[in-house]
Amino acid sequence: MFTFFRYRFLVLFIFLLVHQYVLAQTTIRGQVRVEGDEKPVSYALITEPQHRFGTYADAQGQFTARIPEGIDSLLISCVGFESLALPLTGLRDSTLYRLRPKPNVLTEVVVKGQKPRLATVGALRKRAPIVWGNCSGRNIEFALYVRNPNGLRGYLHRVSYLIARGGVPTAPFRVRVYANTDGEPGEDLLPQSVISAGRRGNTWCEVDLSRFQIAFPKEGLFIAMEWLPTDEARYQFSTSFKMPDGQKNVRACFGQYLAFSRELRPATYWERINGGTWRRNAPLSRVGFGEHPVIQARIALE
Repeated sequence: MFTFFRYRFLVLFIFLLVHQYVLAQTTIRGQVRVEGDEKPVSYALITEPQHRFGTYADAQGQFTARIPEGIDSLLISCVGFESLALPLTGLRDSTLYRLRPKPNVLTEVVVKGQKPRLATVGALRKRAPIVWGNCSGRNIEFALYVRNPNGLRGYLHRVSYLIARGGVPTAPFRVRVYANTDGEPGEDLLPQSVISAGRRGNTWCEVDLSRFQIAFPKEGLFIAMEWLPTDEARYQFSTSFKMPDGQKNVRACFGQYLAFSRELRPATYWERINGGTWRRNAPLSRVGFGEHPVIQARIALE
């Protein structure tokens, strides 16, 4: 009898805690558009300066942000645009938020009239002994450090991600390329948002970046996948697993699984949440020892 009443008390306590949390939230709905031509900004990130929460707009720039208690401002950002910081006080539903495009400066493309010679760097083998996806309820981005051990000279022609089986392989993700700044992901090297999606699981998803003419430096660079979890039901799924005590646990997940392997030595990759601070994935992390995302790049040689 004591156990029964204790159980009822625990259920009541959790209900009140969740109810209080829901009441404490502020819900803001809106749409993100381009300042000037009013086109939607697809998959803009709605967060706040400390990146304690995050929500993505959908392909039409529409979003619903459930903002936890204690947050007093919003930060709306997207690759290729100036970030927009706004105080939360006074914001209303169905507001239009306009982002100003950054100057889009591309280097001159030299056309030689023939196919370039290509060299492949990064993870070369199509193997997926481990997979990682967005089942944590957080907005994740993984960046692989792609080295240049042979001193290659050329430009980033295309990048490829090994999309694993399971999940929803056709979900959109954002391609990210960063400079190597003292061994960490630094400056954004892509001047605009590049969205891609796989066709099916257990295959490479290739993305042509040749139009950007990004030089492949001697210190290498970082190539990342940014998951884009939105409210779109077609990209959502659930997975279940058993706890050590035998209890079944169900997780809500979004999008594709990215393959991980142990091919590269040493394996160096970084992760961040809600577009915040990068954190190097250390040995004995939650995905194990020495694993890294299976990402590769093709370099057009000079």
